[in-house]
Amino acid sequence: MEPLLPTLRDRKRYVAVEVFGDVFVSREAFIAAVSSSGTTLLGDVGFAAAGISVYGFENSKGIVKCRHTAVSQTIAVLAFISAIENRRVIVKTWGVSGTVKGATEKFLSDKNNLKT
Repeated sequence: MEPLLPTLRDRKRYVAVEVFGDVFVSREAFIAAVSSSGTTLLGDVGFAAAGISVYGFENSKGIVKCRHTAVSQTIAVLAFISAIENRRVIVKTWGVSGTVKGATEKFLSDKNNLKT
């Protein structure tokens, strides 16, 4: 099977997020919270159509991947997360980028977060 041509592939966006709370949040717990919030807000079909998935998450910072047409839906899903493992948290969206490198360098590096 040959790979898809670039014009036929889905365009992706990467949303840089940070979780604020009193407790350590594991990757698995964050994935479960995103999935739960997404299916509650968008439904199973909408969540699948948006292509929302956690690309990476560690030290309460992460990148959430989605389709380019579903960026606002993805931000809404992240904003509706109010608790992870029955502990109150706030999920802050730092920004959106077209590449993982751009999202990491612009929004998740420590020197940039000190400005805001």
